[in-house]
Amino acid sequence: MVRDYKRTTDRGSWSEESMREAVEVVLNGKMGYYKAAKQFNVPQTTLERKVKAARLVLNETSDENLSIPIKVPLGPRLPVFSMSEENELCAYLLEMEERLYGLTVKDLKALVYQLAIKNNKSNPFSAEKKEAGREWINGFLKRHPELSIRKPENTSAARASAFNKVAVEKFFNFLGNVYDEHQLTPDRIYNCDEMGISVVPKTNSKIIAKRGRKQVGIIVSAERGQTVTVEICFSAAGNYMPPMLIFPRKRMQPELMVNSQAGAWGTCSDSGWITSELFLQWFKRFVIFSGASKDRPVLLLLDGHSTHTQNIDLINEARAHGVIILCFPPHTTHRLQVADVAFMRPLSIYYEQAVTAWLRSNPGLVVTIRQVAEVFGNAFVQAATMSTAVNGFRKCGIWPYNSNVFSETDFAPSLTTEIQLNDGQTSTKREVLQARSFSQISDTVATKTADNAATFSRDVIDYSFPGCSHWSPRLVIQESAPYKTKDQPETSQAERNHSDQQMHSLQPPNACDKSDSSFVLTSPKQLFPLPLTKKSSRVSKKRGKTAIITSSPYKQEIEIIAQKKKVAEQEKLEKIKTKKRKDELKKQKKTTTKAQNKKFKKNSRSAKTTKRRKVSSAGDESEKENDTPCMYCEEVYSVSIEGWISCSLCGRWAHNSCAGIDDDDDEATHVCEFCQVK
Repeated sequence: MVRDYKRTTDRGSWSEESMREAVEVVLNGKMGYYKAAKQFNVPQTTLERKVKAARLVLNETSDENLSIPIKVPLGPRLPVFSMSEENELCAYLLEMEERLYGLTVKDLKALVYQLAIKNNKSNPFSAEKKEAGREWINGFLKRHPELSIRKPENTSAARASAFNKVAVEKFFNFLGNVYDEHQLTPDRIYNCDEMGISVVPKTNSKIIAKRGRKQVGIIVSAERGQTVTVEICFSAAGNYMPPMLIFPRKRMQPELMVNSQAGAWGTCSDSGWITSELFLQWFKRFVIFSGASKDRPVLLLLDGHSTHTQNIDLINEARAHGVIILCFPPHTTHRLQVADVAFMRPLSIYYEQAVTAWLRSNPGLVVTIRQVAEVFGNAFVQAATMSTAVNGFRKCGIWPYNSNVFSETDFAPSLTTEIQLNDGQTSTKREVLQARSFSQISDTVATKTADNAATFSRDVIDYSFPGCSHWSPRLVIQESAPYKTKDQPETSQAERNHSDQQMHSLQPPNACDKSDSSFVLTSPKQLFPLPLTKKSSRVSKKRGKTAIITSSPYKQEIEIIAQKKKVAEQEKLEKIKTKKRKDELKKQKKTTTKAQNKKFKKNSRSAKTTKRRKVSSAGDESEKENDTPCMYCEEVYSVSIEGWISCSLCGRWAHNSCAGIDDDDDEATHVCEFCQVK
């Protein structure tokens, strides 16, 4: 078959709607054939034939609203699906893509084949491959230009579920309350964020090369570079604060900031990442840069990193200088944070171009962390434009304030889980049901012909579908013919009602409702239901949340958490000290060699007996005394071969080696460590 068939005639290219209107005006006597054909751009001879057929039908029936077929398809083959069925399939594909579970071309081929078989559609599809052909897919895409084959970007499940309407509405409620209370202006609204840069950029710009070459390379500084963290901040009015660079070093060196951007400064940490102490240093400079005070409050928007939200010193500093800090909901910064939405991408591109330009200008040399400040400064100057900041705040709906900036399509991925906003209480953990491939869907179809009757009956197909969490039975689709042949026995009304009730009880809600479906037997949502989650109540750890972290309730909450953490650390430290002391005593005991034990074995036994009789008031030789444990290592007396001594205050016994007493010293006295503490 010719894949790219080009028509040689325009026969049948007229519009069906235009032909219908032309037939109506001719039947009503408003126009003649010639004038109607010209005005509605339809063939006159075809119009005459359609009008004649319409008059014959109207003469035979009195129904004025009778629908008359206007256009018939050309060629020997009829379309597999009607236009309404294709529109439903198109809407299903778009909904799956909105939920981030888009179908591949192979999945679509298998789905179309199953729809044709299960709905008794005459089709030219391959029964061997059990999928539709390439020609049908290409024609389907041409008939629906709103569809296209795209390469998707990876989106984490956490972001897909966390960016939901409840969390976003709560954030905008906080933001609106701050605006109303403090009457903020664009120059007093800031957003800050961190980004990591490396001497080896992650992406490269396209270059001109010879056509057909399989590999095209470009010089980079190393296989893998060190990461330098940059703190970036700008306002809704387009004011950019000079960045802070954090180098992975123990000590800061002035030459690391040579030829850097004016106003930028550098510091260092062991890993090159930001810490609570470094962010507090940056915040003190931010207060000076923004001119924040209690009389002129400033709003700072940031993500929920622990260096921001769990920093009590930062909260106190912000409250003292009139800085209002609002935290974004977790896993929503890809849509709400201005720096991520508008600034980071162009900055990364300019930085990659600056690194390439530096390497080209200095052949034989490589970019190290000593050149990062210079190269990054050039890129920052290019990216830090006023329009980028203003448009970024507008796109996120932060300024001007627009709580309806996101549509229902943006929240569609969260419909799979429908996770409500968690404020630290018992959460619900959901396990997403993995959608199966269409190739795994059973396609058992049995066709019977009896007495040349064009009737079909299919076997019962039993398979599981992912569906709503409160629906667990297996779905059973009875694919029988909607009518019976003469040879089929009559079925009573009671039996039919009972059968219908059983089938309805096994159908999941929503998924099997065919009242709004164009497909007669099986719709796309029945073959491949929309992905939903299975709920299982389980207590999980406390998650982050959006909040004004400079507010008094949040500060008190952080102080309580910090106090509990401090107590837990002290208890842990005490346990470590106790264990360490016991380990040292055991180690000291084991240092005695076997030769020394044999040499003083006899004397040790004598000293042991003498000392026990000397200190003991009753000299009890009972069985209970032989099981006396050492107060330090807890070894019992009956299995020991060393000398023992008792505490002169509490009377508890211990090995001579554990107490630090020489076995040959019969006149020694001992006061244990526990009594010394008292």
